[in-house]
Amino acid sequence: MSPRTFAVIGGGPAGLFLARLLRLRDPAAEVTVHERNAPDATFGFGVVFSDRTMAAFEAADPETCIRLRQASVRWTDMEVRHRGRHLRYGGYGFTAISRRTLLRILQEQAGAAGANLRFRDEVSAVDVVGAASVVAVADGANSRCRQAHADAFGTTVDASGPRYIWFGTPARFEHVTFPFVESRFGAFAAHAYPYEAGTSTFIVETDQATWRAAGMDLSTAGAQAAGASDEHSRELLEEVFKEHLDGHPLLVNNSKWSAFRVVRNERWSHRNMVLLGDAAHTAHFSVGSGTKMAMEDAIALATALGTQDTASDAFSSYEQARRPAVRRTQDWADPSMRWWASFGRRLHLEPEQFGFHFLTRTGAMSYSGLIRRHRARVEEVESWFTRRHAPARTAASPPLRSALALPVTLGGTTARNRVATVSTAVAARAQQRDIVSFALARCGLSAVDWSPPAAAPARGSAPDPAAWRAAVDRAREHGGEPMAMVRLGDTASEEFACAVGFRLIERIVPTTAGETATVPVQAGGPTVVIGAACPRVPVHSAQGEEFVDRCSALAATAGGVHLHLPDAERTADRLTRALDYADQIRERSHRPVLLDGPGGWALSAPDAPGAESWATRFHAAVLAGRCDIVVAPPLLAA
Repeated sequence: MSPRTFAVIGGGPAGLFLARLLRLRDPAAEVTVHERNAPDATFGFGVVFSDRTMAAFEAADPETCIRLRQASVRWTDMEVRHRGRHLRYGGYGFTAISRRTLLRILQEQAGAAGANLRFRDEVSAVDVVGAASVVAVADGANSRCRQAHADAFGTTVDASGPRYIWFGTPARFEHVTFPFVESRFGAFAAHAYPYEAGTSTFIVETDQATWRAAGMDLSTAGAQAAGASDEHSRELLEEVFKEHLDGHPLLVNNSKWSAFRVVRNERWSHRNMVLLGDAAHTAHFSVGSGTKMAMEDAIALATALGTQDTASDAFSSYEQARRPAVRRTQDWADPSMRWWASFGRRLHLEPEQFGFHFLTRTGAMSYSGLIRRHRARVEEVESWFTRRHAPARTAASPPLRSALALPVTLGGTTARNRVATVSTAVAARAQQRDIVSFALARCGLSAVDWSPPAAAPARGSAPDPAAWRAAVDRAREHGGEPMAMVRLGDTASEEFACAVGFRLIERIVPTTAGETATVPVQAGGPTVVIGAACPRVPVHSAQGEEFVDRCSALAATAGGVHLHLPDAERTADRLTRALDYADQIRERSHRPVLLDGPGGWALSAPDAPGAESWATRFHAAVLAGRCDIVVAPPLLAA
């Protein structure tokens, strides 16, 4: 028999909506909501729902959805403000509502459906677990009930997210707007959007160094009392964002700095307890509202409890239905959160490229999707990129197939395009033939790998400088720029490369940091590129951060960095991770990054239905400034 008695811990949107839906499905069910705060106690300002989420609300509870729509503000565009430019991106659909109004409506709707709402009633799971068939734990990201059973749920909490503070403002914003501002302390950015007539949400983010430089660590410590707000930060940020606030103040409501906490649970149920909303999972607000996910959880859990015979079966059904969507949202939210944690390093980018980097930060939207929604903006960044890197091109020039077709400069050496190919042949004649063939195939860089001892001509018994000099000259005559790849410390190979005319030398550093404190570069010598194997761990892990710091430091005196990937790892998932490394190194070092890619693709290859070609992926990555050169043998170079 289906469960008939329900205890809901937490009277936020998830708990209240679940209580109503349970009563609508079974008017005989006993549903009690336990909320520790008063009914009108809420923090924050407005929350946002997508059009898709509103459609889900309508399907689950048309009456409540009508009330939410009547109390909401809707818009379809978003705007990025950077360096005086206001870049508008359309094609979206969002609905925002005051959090206070949302809770009032949900309280009234749950009560009208017959749920028993108990406010100022703090309980633990132990208090109710034996008195109800199902205990729905919906008491937020800091859930005490979940914490009491953290091992059973497999809870992890990552509090390393960027610093943020939540304000309101009477300043007028017609749609969601992202102003980016540089101050004397560092960079700040805001998420601003209207949620009711005359009031907008205004969430500010910054990095740890800026937060401390502005004295906000001290003001945060002084505003820890319940309900207190950080007045120092409010006053300072009114000044920082005065151009965007148009003279209006920032409004406070328990406004204090926090580090975003990413909550994950291996299991969403234990005995007769089940998690939903922020108690089960969180995702950074830059990709959507936690309230949205919480109320979608309530719909799925109510459906499962109304269709399954036992609580255990309902919990399994609920988790199977919701986990894929939650995982997808968290997978999008993680790179978005990390982008917001490091946006200050990208403020040197021109507005066109900065906006495109912002749009592509999560990987959630394909390039074709970007074209459908933002064709004018995509064409704008493509035009800007072309003018910047090929100023001699005119309107009469044939259209470019890819950003990879444009020149790129490494140190003082310019390659005609952004495609490189590496010869792994061991015999000298084969190597010489390869670098000329690569140039004939119109690759910008024709590299030869001398890192294996057997492949290095300087270590052979009878190196032939004249043959090498002739091969280097022929490759250059056909438009290719040769590059020799050697292991760090192989001075004989470097000297030989310089003697036969190589202008680019890649020094491949070992995987251990202790051996590469410095990589000296001779003034007036060839341009040096640092080569390193890309780690298999995520870029924001401790090992990943150490690698990025190391490569960025080594690149300070070099012309670029080459991230190596074994052939077996040149897959879509692995390249996504490698692009994260390339992006971080590029932004910290301000040096070009070469990235290994798969072979056998063509710059002109069309995208298959539902799948992007490698040409399209690399084109978007280069446009966004995530990497500069792809090291891979294409079927046809530009």
